[in-house]
Amino acid sequence: MKKRNSKRTRSKTVIPAVLSLSVAMGGLIPATTFGSGKASAQTVSDVVNKDEIIKAFLHSKVENQRTRLVNIGEQFKIVSEETDPLTGTFHVRTVEQYKGIPIYGSGQTVALDANNNVYSSIGKVTQDLSRSLITTEATISEEDAVEIAKDKVESQIGTVEHYDQIDSQLTIYPFNGKYYLTYLVKASTSAPAPGFFHYFVDANSGEVIDSYNALDTAIDPATLSPVTGRGLDLHGKMQSFPAGKDLATGTSYLFSSSVFGNTNVPILTRTAKRANETAFQIVSAFGFNGYDITTTSPSNFFTDPAAISAQYNSDKVNQYYQYVHKRNSLDNKGMTLINTVHVGVKWNNAGWNGKQMVYGDGDGVKYSSLAGGLDVAGHEMTHGVVTNSADLIYKNESGALDESLADILGNFAQMYTTGITEWELGEDIYTPNINGDGGLRSMSNPAGKAQSLMPSGHYPDTYQDRYLGTEDNGGVHINSGINNKAAYLLTQGGTNNGITIKGIGNKKAEKIYYRALTLYLTQSSGFKEMREAAIQAARDLYDKNGVTSAETQAVMDAYTSVGVN
Repeated sequence: MKKRNSKRTRSKTVIPAVLSLSVAMGGLIPATTFGSGKASAQTVSDVVNKDEIIKAFLHSKVENQRTRLVNIGEQFKIVSEETDPLTGTFHVRTVEQYKGIPIYGSGQTVALDANNNVYSSIGKVTQDLSRSLITTEATISEEDAVEIAKDKVESQIGTVEHYDQIDSQLTIYPFNGKYYLTYLVKASTSAPAPGFFHYFVDANSGEVIDSYNALDTAIDPATLSPVTGRGLDLHGKMQSFPAGKDLATGTSYLFSSSVFGNTNVPILTRTAKRANETAFQIVSAFGFNGYDITTTSPSNFFTDPAAISAQYNSDKVNQYYQYVHKRNSLDNKGMTLINTVHVGVKWNNAGWNGKQMVYGDGDGVKYSSLAGGLDVAGHEMTHGVVTNSADLIYKNESGALDESLADILGNFAQMYTTGITEWELGEDIYTPNINGDGGLRSMSNPAGKAQSLMPSGHYPDTYQDRYLGTEDNGGVHINSGINNKAAYLLTQGGTNNGITIKGIGNKKAEKIYYRALTLYLTQSSGFKEMREAAIQAARDLYDKNGVTSAETQAVMDAYTSVGVN
């Protein structure tokens, strides 16, 4: 049966747009059907634009005929679009809406080929939405909703003197089988504890419908001259890294640019001074809290090992994204990379809070300073890439994919920088007093690590054994090992659960995962959609003339071997 499924998905996805427009008469074409038809859509493209084709195709996936024949495209809003220079395909991301209000977690990715055929489509379509009765009039103000969310945040972590950032938006939130009109309030904090809090506040009652924490658990830059900083990192190794110098005062700062070719990405590293009760000072140019790390050394020698490690690591991870994936910083628009070290007192964690990377010093027993892990920096920075692409919801399966892709691409960044192949996460910062015990998580053998929340006592490495509880935001870290195992097998090869996978190597695997993340996954994607996205990315990159490549077959085999069919 597994072989039969693989054969059925080998041919390239090409769904003629002309069929999508007439599907009300001819039947629904599921997005997951990989057909071989290549009927021309030239007559369609002469009279309609790409947006109309895409909306009509998505509308065709609404199963109720009566609903489907009215308001074509009103349910779908295109939020981003780009043309891929590699394949010439046109890619869009959509969000579903009800009377103009976005529905949280909804969305699809759709690609058109040069003839305006639907080349690929991933993401579920909400059924009977236009026949639903959902209130769209709010009776409490957005400002009141923000205050309600802030009260909830501070009831958890204490008084917040200054929020790094607060965003709010009116949205429809599907929850426990009902639709709620809510304000989604996102609050980023650094002190007294780091957090990236999401609150869904009922826009009429003021009740908090749901919430979760999506934290992975004044100098003018124009006045600084770029210099090379030096200093000992957390491992006692002398490092060179970008820094900036005020020539008028002779003071150097951990504020400069990561340079690749003609592209400069600003990097700023600051310290929280282990503060856990008072807010950090704000740098008005960036709206972010922190204290400058400086030196007056003529040779630009810095003496804070955690800060040196963070500055060096973020530069190296950015170089990886720029060189391998041609990505211009985390948002692909050159945003500043901000690190804050010495967060909290012996805080055993690191995180991306929607705005910056934050690093604790560790307790010296379970963890050393988390700023010392190059793969940890890669992990947190990849969360920033996720935020600015698929924006996976940090709960349940989509959250597990968020964690896994951060592991996968973060580890590829480390292997690219060091030239050393290894599949442990955080081996440089985990249990510093115990040599050779590996890292926090294993990508090659997830089940080799203990996990007390699992009946088996270890992390799952197949979909059938996944964690189904509510802890850990629905198992976002626990279930990440399933996708990590697939990525390891795709890259290195091996035999797993009776299926032999021929590995394709780092350079091909990292391209597949980056492409799947940035072009095909949606906010609510789960493991099934991850498989589809990886297959489609492999097809784009390696299939020729409709013939399934060894790379695409390896993707299929890897995911089948971990139970994602």
